[in-house]
Amino acid sequence: MCLIVMAWQVEPSCPLVLAANRDEFHERPTEAAHWWHTPSDLFAGRDLRSGGTWCGADARGRVAAVTNVREPGAGPGTELRSRGALVADYFATEASARAWAEHVVDIGAAYGPFNLLVADRARLCFVSNRDSAGVRDLSPGIFAVSNGHWGEHWPKTERAERGMARLIDEETPEAEPLFQLLADTEPAPENKLPDTRIPREHERFLSPPFIAGEHYGTRASTVIRRHADGVVDFHERGFAQCGQPVHRIHQSWSVGST
Repeated sequence: MCLIVMAWQVEPSCPLVLAANRDEFHERPTEAAHWWHTPSDLFAGRDLRSGGTWCGADARGRVAAVTNVREPGAGPGTELRSRGALVADYFATEASARAWAEHVVDIGAAYGPFNLLVADRARLCFVSNRDSAGVRDLSPGIFAVSNGHWGEHWPKTERAERGMARLIDEETPEAEPLFQLLADTEPAPENKLPDTRIPREHERFLSPPFIAGEHYGTRASTVIRRHADGVVDFHERGFAQCGQPVHRIHQSWSVGST
């Protein structure tokens, strides 16, 4: 996943709002969001190559999502563990968000470069194996992360934060306007492109929130809303080459009721 934007404890009636895009090669086998057998209370898509997931929520109302950190020339790192396990393994434990983030600090070197957001009903934490700060406990606010380091402002993260703030100001955001925010295919202006040491045309191709490519692009858009009354709404839309839609999934549950 290459873009995550969250409104954390900003809107009292909906204290967690997440909108995220997963960007990946289209050839990589993937299963759409569903209830997992193990752990049985996890609702998420699955990466069928490595077995993990990029984003999920469980019956307890915990939420987690991960992105890679772009490091051109670093090599494939085939000996490293899949970043998707950092999300899936969280839900296989009884850990709080803070406890899991602290554990990830200890094991993070075994994984490819990642940014990880983990939330329970009390806390939202950020952790990365490319961030020397360790665990960041996030205060109420709106946060967006992509494939850069914490605090780096890319055009797509700035656009996502502004869009989320606008939706929160207008009302408790429904799923459709959040998907519209994620569907933005406008490339960043040339003078605003980040410099991550890849060719300029690649930088431009990767700069929109939604990437509509033939071989690589946005494979899934996810919207998760956890309401104050404990209801979790999980929406996923899947995409094939060039942004062609392939599925829509909606699952809703009350925390503790599944």
